[in-house]
Amino acid sequence: MSELLGRRFHRLFGADGRSVVIAMDHGTTDGAVAGFENPEKVLEQVIAGGADAILTSIGIARHYSKQLKDIGLMIRCDGATSPFLEHPRELIISIDDILSTGADAAAAMYFPGIVNGHNSTIYFPRLAAQAHRWNIPVMAEALPYGFEEHPAARAVDAVADTCRMAAENGADIVKTFYTGECEHFRKVIRSCYVPVLVLGGPKTYSDQEFLASIRGALDAGAAGVVIGRNVWQSAFPAAMTQALVALVHRDVNVDDALHILHESR
Repeated sequence: MSELLGRRFHRLFGADGRSVVIAMDHGTTDGAVAGFENPEKVLEQVIAGGADAILTSIGIARHYSKQLKDIGLMIRCDGATSPFLEHPRELIISIDDILSTGADAAAAMYFPGIVNGHNSTIYFPRLAAQAHRWNIPVMAEALPYGFEEHPAARAVDAVADTCRMAAENGADIVKTFYTGECEHFRKVIRSCYVPVLVLGGPKTYSDQEFLASIRGALDAGAAGVVIGRNVWQSAFPAAMTQALVALVHRDVNVDDALHILHESR
């Protein structure tokens, strides 16, 4: 890793090598998602909660550059052209665009096995190669079969292979599913030689269930989280961010994280 790429990379992580990234890239394909109608308010809440970095769109990065000046910044480079039609994902943001915002990293999907839109496995390595020419790290959202319903989508071997493939194709960071069992997820971590961050997925009904899954992933060796809906669709986004920061950076247990969540409201 070059010195300049390393400097950008480390802006996304704490001194302990772990990171709490808040995902705010949903509006590129889903519009004004519930809980995310006011990006400025969400930014203020999660930054106050101690997030290390934000994953977002180029529009938010440019419009809210003042709010984002002191936090790590990743920009989503791919997406579908419409939420109303089934289109394959494409690269829609260039590395020149990333450079123009001063962002610290690029992010894109890596979906092996997907029936519609298999092109992410083609464009991702090209994006990584272009980014690395300018010393920009790249995060792969590495999901076997993408978001399609598939019986093997969260199988440990499939997730482990997908994360390794993403790293081999240029990812500096991988975002993926937590497979649900700490001992099994260790195989994913062992298989991937770049930091693995776990995604939050759909909003859960139980804070305890959500925080317990994060604790399990961290115990298996995950380097942190990339969470969207489970933060900004919670009743208290700043408090939920604080609870995640405590789990990731202070290694608190689930009960302590729940206490922080309730006391910080």
